[in-house]
Amino acid sequence: MPKLMRLVWQAASGWLLLNLALTVMGALIPVAQLYVTKLIVDRVIHAIGTSNLDIVPLLGLAGLGLGLALLQEALQQGNAFVSQVLSDRFSLYANGILLEQATKLDLAHFESAAFYDTLNRAQQSGSFYPLRVIGNLTQLAGQLIGFAGLVSLLLRFSPLVVVLLLLTSLPTFWVGVRYSSRRFWMLRRQTQSKRLADYFGEILTDPAFAKEVRLFNLGDYFLKEYREIRDRFNQESKKLALQQALARVGIGIVASIGFYGAYALVIWQAVRGLITVGDLTMYAGAFQQAQTAIQGILQNIATIYEYNLYVSQYFEFLNLKPQVVSHTFEKFPKKFPIPMRSGLVLRNVSFTYGGASEPVLQNINLTVQPNECIALVGINGSGKTTLLKLLTRFYDIDAGEITIDDIPLQEFDLSELRAQVGVLFQDFARYSLSVENNIGFGDLKERENQDRIQKAATDAGATDTIAALDRGYQTILGKIFSGGIELSGGQWQKIGLARAFMTSAQILILDEPTAAVDAIAEHDLFQRFRQLTKGKMTFLVSHRFSTVQMADRIVVLDKGQIVEVGTHAELIALGGLYEKMFRLQAASYQSDFSASD
Repeated sequence: MPKLMRLVWQAASGWLLLNLALTVMGALIPVAQLYVTKLIVDRVIHAIGTSNLDIVPLLGLAGLGLGLALLQEALQQGNAFVSQVLSDRFSLYANGILLEQATKLDLAHFESAAFYDTLNRAQQSGSFYPLRVIGNLTQLAGQLIGFAGLVSLLLRFSPLVVVLLLLTSLPTFWVGVRYSSRRFWMLRRQTQSKRLADYFGEILTDPAFAKEVRLFNLGDYFLKEYREIRDRFNQESKKLALQQALARVGIGIVASIGFYGAYALVIWQAVRGLITVGDLTMYAGAFQQAQTAIQGILQNIATIYEYNLYVSQYFEFLNLKPQVVSHTFEKFPKKFPIPMRSGLVLRNVSFTYGGASEPVLQNINLTVQPNECIALVGINGSGKTTLLKLLTRFYDIDAGEITIDDIPLQEFDLSELRAQVGVLFQDFARYSLSVENNIGFGDLKERENQDRIQKAATDAGATDTIAALDRGYQTILGKIFSGGIELSGGQWQKIGLARAFMTSAQILILDEPTAAVDAIAEHDLFQRFRQLTKGKMTFLVSHRFSTVQMADRIVVLDKGQIVEVGTHAELIALGGLYEKMFRLQAASYQSDFSASD
């Protein structure tokens, strides 16, 4: 609760106070209306008994009642407006905090199923449960104020009546807390199954799956799986709802006994002439309102308890801490060297993914000069991409050291380090935004620099693709938004490569940069490769040996270890793993060529 209140206060403190003030004011009006009603009834009874009807005081009281009713309506409408503004402001703030937290977390978090359970619960809980808690809290404040006013009336009649109404309302609180807790833990247990059902729903609606779903007739299967999971949830919910409904019937009976017991007592007092008819009217209304208020207060507390269980899931996500962070040394991180002088050094570097039993990289030792181009070669799973992710500090190494100009990576500010690394990963992002944005995101501060964007597109060989689009650089890519155009895999890769070329970073990482482009485009790109990477430390991952031959040195990895290092000619002469892989690929090309003849 304290965390939530701080969050709401930060989001919209003024609107929160106004919401509370209007709620409290509105809560006092029903008590005043009861008292005005008593005065009117007593005057009417007195006038009947004395045959002396003075209409002016009655009209004044009626006018006062009307004024209270109009004020109550105005307060309700004003509070509805304030509540909506508070809701909108808090939703924006809370969702922004959640998204900001997501951008701070490590890549390793996004590779954990438990993380996605936590994220899913936070997204579900953070959207509206915090607002429900705040709404219920302000409502509770109003209920307590209103109840205090009613108690002040009832105590004049009998303290025992207050105790009776309170005791007969307590079961409401017990039922509310018990079943709120049971429903919360039921939904929490269902998190992973719910994500699976949502995933089946995504498969049926995501264009990335549309072709295969239809080609392999998978629609009915996924729909059946979705319905079975959801139906199982519904059955659990139905069973719990039935139990709760039966419990509420029982507590309703108890509450009714309490109310009519108090009502009978006040009638008895009126018949004996101990109280006036106006008092009878006032106390009867006060009994009913007090019992409703007590039940409302207790139910509200139970509901706040329930909602706080959900809100705790929002803070559970916010409490996750990234492990890869900027460390401060002597109060300030080291400045990244511009330009680099001695280059990059990896000394006995080892790394194991969380949950894995075997290391992905073991005892890696490598020195790279500032302007050198290094090709990484190896079979799938040998650790090539992982090694490049370590250079960007997506992960921290388990053992060894990685330095740039003899400064360990951990001593650089994280954002400054990554600003010096331009990357095109094999699974590069395809933003359903304009071509301009897709390229400009490679250097955000230059995102509106048209000359820079066009040069990057030219360097990547993407100009013909862009020129063929109706709106050129303003064309929306992908089919998610209206007017969007879908590109082929090779065209997308050129856009991704242009994004990598946008950067002024000193280190360039290209992971399978030509995997999806045609042979002509690949030849054109690598004719200009030396010029494009001039002055940069470049890491190139490719399964095409025609590509890797352009590197200054080729590093061959096998089972997480460097087994060979050298130029293409040196490695061919060595007759090791590289030579074997090269011959196999060359033989397949020759076989294909012979078959086509």
